[in-house]
Amino acid sequence: MKTKLYIFTIALTLLGMACDPIEDKSLRDEFAKTGTPVTSAELTAALSVTQPVPNNDDKVEGDQYVVINNARKDIAGTWFVNTPTGIKQYHTDHDTIVYAANGTYDIYFVGLSEKQAVTSETFTVTVTNCFDEYMTFLSGAKDKADKTAKKTWKLLDHPLAFYNGMYGAWKYYDMTPGQSNYQSGNSVLTADDFGKYMVFEIAGSKLTIYDKNGAVLNTGGWGFSHEDRGELIAGEVISSIRLIGTEKSWQAFSGTSTPYYILSIDADNMILCLPGTYNRTGDDWDYDASYYFFTAVE
Repeated sequence: MKTKLYIFTIALTLLGMACDPIEDKSLRDEFAKTGTPVTSAELTAALSVTQPVPNNDDKVEGDQYVVINNARKDIAGTWFVNTPTGIKQYHTDHDTIVYAANGTYDIYFVGLSEKQAVTSETFTVTVTNCFDEYMTFLSGAKDKADKTAKKTWKLLDHPLAFYNGMYGAWKYYDMTPGQSNYQSGNSVLTADDFGKYMVFEIAGSKLTIYDKNGAVLNTGGWGFSHEDRGELIAGEVISSIRLIGTEKSWQAFSGTSTPYYILSIDADNMILCLPGTYNRTGDDWDYDASYYFFTAVE
């Protein structure tokens, strides 16, 4: 019995020794700081962010092509690239980024120097050459080089294709003409209004308004933005002349300083709003607006 007890005691002692961990210092030594890393300025000097393709009126390619390059191959790292859909990471020394939307974007690089992270200064690129889908919706152009594109729009064939009403109606009601009691009784359209049409041309951003017989009523220019103004809108149509129906609106029109809000837009239909004021401090129902329902003409 004593022999068995002695053996059992030794076994417990050995087991206790086996549970005592032995520190492995190899990984700690591998990642320990060993020297002075490059400075942010020195890292930045080894980097380049360029837009090598010039914009050209008859070419689709342009400043949306952005080339990133790290000349210090001994400093591995990651590019952090701001895009319209958020920050994307590029684990490479050299790459070409193709932006899909115009805008101003920040780019920076984080590298590992002497086992320490170093962040470069921020590079800023401005992209102006992208062909926006709103250009296709409004003018029918397929791309930037489609210089002969033009598209015709007219009022939807419905008594409430234009009406005056409360500002912000799209936040509370179905905006389909005739689907809300709110819209009833506010139409002021005539047969002549339904005969009018307007043509958006990509060349020179030209806008022409015609009467039902095809005679020119007015000419001007057009543009757009994606500004949402915090109002649940999809952007703005900016026009130097009145769109169809605007001459009967309650709201004053003053050219490009009074843009039409885009409530919805696609290749076939467009709903716009002209607000009575752009500086509101009260509730929506304290203000007025006019609403326009346009459809594309094949």
